[in-house]
Amino acid sequence: MIDFATLAHECAPTVQAATLQAIVRTESAFDPLAVGIVGGHLQRQPKSLGEALATVRALAARGINFSLGIGQVNRFNLSRYDLTYEAAFDPCANLRVAGAILYDCYQRASGSYGKGERALRAAISCYYSGNFARGERVESGGSSYVQRVVANAQTPANLVSAIPVIMDRPAGPRTQVVAGKVKSSPSNRDGKPRRQDAPHPPWDAFGDFDCDSDSSK
Repeated sequence: MIDFATLAHECAPTVQAATLQAIVRTESAFDPLAVGIVGGHLQRQPKSLGEALATVRALAARGINFSLGIGQVNRFNLSRYDLTYEAAFDPCANLRVAGAILYDCYQRASGSYGKGERALRAAISCYYSGNFARGERVESGGSSYVQRVVANAQTPANLVSAIPVIMDRPAGPRTQVVAGKVKSSPSNRDGKPRRQDAPHPPWDAFGDFDCDSDSSK
C-alpha cells in the first residue's frame, strides 16, 4: 500500500505533504470514503464505494450540504475542478483538488499577510470555511479548526503500537556494515554526539514547511 507522503507528492505536488497530511488527518482520518455533513452527521460512515455514492446522491437530492473523500472536498467545489462524485472518492483525485484549494488559499493569504505563519494559518482556515478567520474560532470542543490541524501536524504519522522486544542477552552498541567494514553509528569518531539539524522556525508547526516555496492552499 502506498503511504500518504508518496501519494501527496504525486497527486498534490504544489503543497507540502506534511501540511496536507495534517489537514487530511483532521478532516477524514485518512478515510477515502468519508462523507461529512455540514450541520449534521451520518449515522455511520460508508463501508464501500457503492454505499458512499448512494449516500451523497441521496444527500444532494435533499439539498443537504456535504463534503466527501479523503480531503473532504465540499460538493460545491466539485464542478469547479471537474470532479465527479465517483472521482472524489479516489484518494489521488481528491488530494489533487484538496491541494489546489489549499494552494489557492495560501496564495491569497500571502497577498494579505505576507508569507509565513500568519498566511499559513489563514490558508488552513480558508480550506475549512472559505475565509481567513472562521477556522480560528474556538468551537464547542474547546479548540479551533486551525488548532486541531496544528495538533495533528505534531502527531506521529504511524499510530500503530510497536510489538515490545525481549532481549535474550544484553544489547551492545548498534553497528552497521558498510562495504565490508563495521562501523559504529551513534556518534562521530571523536566520540561526541552528532550535531542535530537546525531547528525549524518556531511558527513552523508542520516541521517541513518552506514559506519561500510554492506551497499551501
